[in-house]
Amino acid sequence: MSDSKSIASRLRDWNNPVRLYSGVVLFVFAATHLLNHSIGLVSLDAMEAVREVRAGFWRSLPGTVLLAGAMVLHVMLALGKFAQRRSWRVKPSEAVQLVFGLAIPLLLVRHMLGTRLPHELFGVDDNYRLVLSALWPGQALNMAMLVVLVWVHGCLGLHFWWRIKPWYAQVRWPLFAVAVLVPALAYAGFTVAGRAVLAEASLVSPYTQEQYDFLIGAMGRSVWISLAVIAAVLAYRVLRMVLDRFRPRVRVTYAEGRQVMSEVGPTLLEISRNNDIPHAAVCGGRARCSTCRVRVLDGGETLAPPEETEQRVLERVGAAENVRLACQLVPASDLTVAPLLPARRVLPADTVQSDKYLWGVEQTVAVMFADIRDFTTFSESRLPYDVVFVLNQYLGQMSDAIEDAGGYVDKFIGDGIMAIFGMEQGAEAGSESALRAAKAMGGVLQALNRTLAADLDNPISIGIGIHTGPAILGRIGGSGGGGASQNITALGDTVNTASRLESATKKLSCQLVISQSTAEAASLDEEIGAKSRIAVKGRGARVQVIAIDKAVDLPV
Repeated sequence: MSDSKSIASRLRDWNNPVRLYSGVVLFVFAATHLLNHSIGLVSLDAMEAVREVRAGFWRSLPGTVLLAGAMVLHVMLALGKFAQRRSWRVKPSEAVQLVFGLAIPLLLVRHMLGTRLPHELFGVDDNYRLVLSALWPGQALNMAMLVVLVWVHGCLGLHFWWRIKPWYAQVRWPLFAVAVLVPALAYAGFTVAGRAVLAEASLVSPYTQEQYDFLIGAMGRSVWISLAVIAAVLAYRVLRMVLDRFRPRVRVTYAEGRQVMSEVGPTLLEISRNNDIPHAAVCGGRARCSTCRVRVLDGGETLAPPEETEQRVLERVGAAENVRLACQLVPASDLTVAPLLPARRVLPADTVQSDKYLWGVEQTVAVMFADIRDFTTFSESRLPYDVVFVLNQYLGQMSDAIEDAGGYVDKFIGDGIMAIFGMEQGAEAGSESALRAAKAMGGVLQALNRTLAADLDNPISIGIGIHTGPAILGRIGGSGGGGASQNITALGDTVNTASRLESATKKLSCQLVISQSTAEAASLDEEIGAKSRIAVKGRGARVQVIAIDKAVDLPV
């Protein structure tokens, strides 16, 4: 990676958090300012007393540096972010935040120059009586617009930040009520206090004519400068769109078969939006939520590696190497991708919890197969009710034994059970859990045979096979509306081997067959059982196994 690219990467990683936290500082300032306005419902004197405390902080050297720095950084980074956008298509809420953010300077700069500037230049005490006499009633409408623009912009920013938090759903509506109440009370206090100042009609202007003319000119120029900056950013944005038409183009193929062409430059999320392809993005493409993540099926070798911000989010959700964030991925050549979350059924949990099985992972686990011997013969000589009754008793108690030992029941295959161990704990702990489950199943079988003795001509006998090795774990099958209802299953050679070991219990005349890899992972006593090598269909080399007559004899 070149030095220039490294610097650019650092700047991108720096942009989002600085823009976020500078916005938080500005929101705190705006909130305290509006709450101060609401004190006007009590009295002008109370309103002024609160203002003095608030101004004591914000007009101190640390407060001034914090506020001014936050304002400059937030505005510059926000305009830079807007200038870099490659798509005009955003959600309505995002569009409102964007438009309101661009409109704020047109009103806010005038208000700032009319209050802080005379205090700093002329030593004027810009108390509430002075400011209200200038604003009420002539500027009342502008003040209402400014309050709405600033407050809605800030609240939407918090909403986009907090909505990926698991606790937000529980407090969303109370916070909404507060968000409505604060500006309403603020404008009501402003109105009541403004009428009170107007009724006094005793305020003498502290400005000379020269000072007054200077302030009016400065406020007028500030509006034109703000308009010029916004126009320049918009012009740059349009120019980039025009130049993008002449850039090299890439083909993006989606897993369902749709193909779109795009110029090089937009992110994958922007490409999806530009072509009306639904794509989940709870945070709006700010690299916070991870819901826009995709699996790169083809062309991944041409992609630049994830930068720090993207890598941090991917690690948080346990993403595989071929999973990327669409909001950060910029295709430079043809690409085939599969979005991993449904565009219209994304939950807050999808942003904060890792469901690595949704796109599949490869890890070492212990897989168990257990099956009833000669169950077909048993079922042919019984009424359906009796067969179902015995089978439910058997499967229910065996499943309990597996789950109590820490296993996951993958599926029932007729009278057989497939279970996975070590999905979260690791291969060693999983192998130990599998052996504990096998021992418990042997005990369950003995108790079950005693309980069902009157219903059985011969005791039930079972075969259990356990093998530890790498397997692909993932949610397979119909999603049932979002993926959460899909069962996790294991795929691969380890599963095939475990199934063959279960079948080998017949040939080896034993109840349990485990592979040497399982014994080693579980640190099993080497003197247990009879060792042998057996052929496994689909594998070239024979597998070393340990045959154990009764699972209850395991020393675990």
